[in-house]
Parts: sequence; structure tokens; C-alpha cells
Amino acid sequence: MKVAKAQNMRNIDKRAIEKFKIPGIVLMENAAWAVFKRIKERDAKRITVVCGIGNNGGDGFALSRLLYINGYEVNVYLFGDESKIKGDAKTNYDILLNMGVLIKKRLDELINDIKFSDITVDALFGTGLDRDVEGIFKEVIEIINSHSKYTISVDIPSGINSDNGFKMGCAVISNETVTFGTLKLGLLLNEGREHAGDVFVDNISIPKACIDEEELNITSTYGGYPKHLLKKRHYDVNKGSCGKVAVIGGCYYMSGAVTLAAKSALRTGSGIVTCVVQGSIVDRIASFLPEATYKVCGETDGYITLKNEDVDEIIKNYDAVAIGVGLGKNQNFISTLSYILENLTKPLIIDADGLNLLCNIKEKLNFKKCPIILTPHPGEFSRLTGLSIDYINKNRVEVALKFAKEYECIVLLKGASTVVTDGEMVYINTTGNTGMATGGSGDVLTGIILSLVGQGYSPYDAAVLGAYLHGAAGDWAYKKYGNGLVASDIIEYIGQAML
Repeated sequence: MKVAKAQNMRNIDKRAIEKFKIPGIVLMENAAWAVFKRIKERDAKRITVVCGIGNNGGDGFALSRLLYINGYEVNVYLFGDESKIKGDAKTNYDILLNMGVLIKKRLDELINDIKFSDITVDALFGTGLDRDVEGIFKEVIEIINSHSKYTISVDIPSGINSDNGFKMGCAVISNETVTFGTLKLGLLLNEGREHAGDVFVDNISIPKACIDEEELNITSTYGGYPKHLLKKRHYDVNKGSCGKVAVIGGCYYMSGAVTLAAKSALRTGSGIVTCVVQGSIVDRIASFLPEATYKVCGETDGYITLKNEDVDEIIKNYDAVAIGVGLGKNQNFISTLSYILENLTKPLIIDADGLNLLCNIKEKLNFKKCPIILTPHPGEFSRLTGLSIDYINKNRVEVALKFAKEYECIVLLKGASTVVTDGEMVYINTTGNTGMATGGSGDVLTGIILSLVGQGYSPYDAAVLGAYLHGAAGDWAYKKYGNGLVASDIIEYIGQAML
């Protein structure tokens, strides 16, 4: 699903009203119905609706009317100067007053009503919030967070910046958020992802064409995307037509990384997976992975060495190559990586220690012959870019987009909301969980992406789909193992994630 920033949504709303002639009052009514439908899903009788003076509050007023006429016990609160309520919000506010619905303002009453309500609806601030929350509004949010049994936010949790997901002073912690038109970027990043809870999108009658005209370049996991990118195999495939891929990596001290990456590639559907490793670790890997094939290379001080003719053979015989998993601090491999960048024409995934070596020859990216997918975590990306980890974490989309565009590569920046970009399009992944913060998880991701690109997926689609499948498999594993899951548990559920 496409993802919008605040200005994008203002444009979309304006277009819906002016070009498609959908009155704003209709959009507000549909927004209210969208939240009402979520409330009906729960066994709730008493609802407290907390409204502000803007259109988000207007949605709350309209919702309160629907709740009232459908027999719910509803407590309505308004915070802000009621003389500043305008337009469609004022219309819905006046309707409530004319129906005899009491609109309250006292904080002591709010505490009591929320304590005894089944659901609290947060309609205080929307995507237009442009200042820190303070004063009585901060008190209201703190009351909601302290006393609400179950909170539903309208469009976005009040206090969350809709463009970057950071709290603006303080923010409502919701169990679920019903957002309108399309996803908001702030729901996917930083504190916004955690504060939003489960996110539900309702188009509130905004036509798809109205959103498409905005030419949004960010997408995210929702409504079958990106799983629908998975291709159905032709009935007469063979192992040669399912992708022949190579994993270059491992060292005497970290042979397991290659095992994890290679097994992940096999589980994702690769026909042939070859581990390119030094002789001293072949038996170790093969004992765990008899399905793979092996190319034995030289070794110096426990680290792999590759001759140029070895690289030439790999270039000739494989559909895609991954390099870096378990490679170690092998400074002698820099020249080999340089040779690969200069000569490989097939897709290349660089991960882990391969990224650390790339820092020494980053300029070689400007002369590469192959499509490249880089899969750094923030620490590795910091070494690649010279930016601080803190800055990267606060500007994930922007820094990944800039690097991908400058070096014409795919960047998959790992994290709680993994960002994938080719320098133009951006995908934000929302599958995955805290249990996946474990050694070897990144090696599994490398193997999944390697397999997909080797099967003929475009590098961008392979990275997007790989991030999704990796997280989805991890979510299945989490159901069984919780935070005790290990990387091999993720591999166990790759097949399930692909069904």
C-alpha cells in the first residue's frame, strides 16, 4: 500500500473535494463510520470520545453521534477553544448539541469516565499537528495512557508526527489506529509504529485515482503487498531453471553464517546453492547442509582467499552471488571484492563483513557492472556513510534514499522498520518482531534475497519481498519460540511465509 506524508494527505483530500466533488462532510462521515465499525467488532457498551477542535475532532463528533443513536453509552469531551471549531467539524459539533448530547471538559470527570469505559477514542489531534503537545492537552494524553482499558486513535495517535513517527512532547499509546485514505509514514517509523498498535486503513470513499495522482513513492506492507509479487512456478521447471546461486563467505571462526545463508536460499526455492568457502570448514558446513554444493578455495590465517580465476568461474556459472556472511575481518579480501565489482555482471548482494570491506573501496561502486543490493544494519551503514548511528536511525528513509541514488544500488537498511530503496521508490517493511534480534538473522535475510534474485526477480523486488518474507517467517517462529527464537527457526518457517 502507498504511504503518505501530511502534505500528501492535504493534497489528496483537496483533490477528492475539488476534482472528484466529494463533500468534506461526506469524508468526515465515512471516517466516523470506519471507526464505528472497529468499535462494533469489540464487546463494548460504554465509550469515551476525546475530541480536539480540528477535523480530527470533527471525526470524533460524527462518531459520537453514530454511537449515541446506536444505543451506546457515550461520553464526549472537547479540549480547545470551541469558538475555533470551523467547517464540517462545526457542523457535527452543532448536531451533537442539538441532539442534547452533553459535551464535557473537566479533567476529573475525564479520568472517571475513561476508567469506567470499555473503549477510549482518541480524536484530539490529526496529521496536521506541527508543535509539541503541552498544557492541558498533555494532561489529557497522560490521562488516556494511564487509565484507558482499550484505545482507538482516529487517523494517527495524537502527538505523533505524521511524517517521521516521533513523539511531539508526548503521544497517545493506542491499541489500534484507524487511518484514512492510505497509510501515513509516521505510523511506520520510530515511536509511531509502537504507539499506533494495530493499523487499519479505510479509504472513506476517496477514489484510488485520487491517491494515484499524488505519485507517492513510498509503499509498505498492507493488503497483500508485497506477497503478491511471488511468482507461480511453471509445471516443467528443473533445478537449473530455479536459480543457481553462490554464497561467498565464512571463515574458520564463523562457518555458521554461510550455513544459514545457503540453507535460507534453498528454503526460498533456489535450485542449486554453492558455498564458496575454504577447505577447513567444508566438512562443518556439509554436515549441516548436505543439499548444497561446495567450491573449495584457499585459506590464509583462517580466512578465505580467492584467486581471480575462481571469481571468473563464479561469474560464468551463477545467476547471483552473495558475499560477506561470516567473512570476518579479512583485509586481504579487499582486492578480491574490488575484482568482483569490476567484473561481475550478475546481481550481487553484499552483507555483513563484505560491507565493512566495501568501506575501503566505496568508490568502486561507481564503476560496477552488476546490480548491487546492500543490506546494512545502522552500524554498518554508519561506517559506509560517515553518518552517526543516531542520525541514521532518526532519518532512515532519507539517508537510505540518498545513498541508493548516489551509488545507483539497492539499499536495504535493517531495523524495526526495514527500509528498502533503489533511489527512487521506497518500501518500509512491517513484518518481524523483537525475537529476531539474534545472531544469524541477517544471514538468513541474505540467503532469502539471494535466492529470489537468482530466480529472476528484479533486484528491487527481491529485496522488498525478501524483507517481507524474512519478517513473516520470523513472525511464525515467534508464535512458537517467542523471544527465544534463533536464526535457524526463521529458516524453518520460510516455506510457511511463502504460502
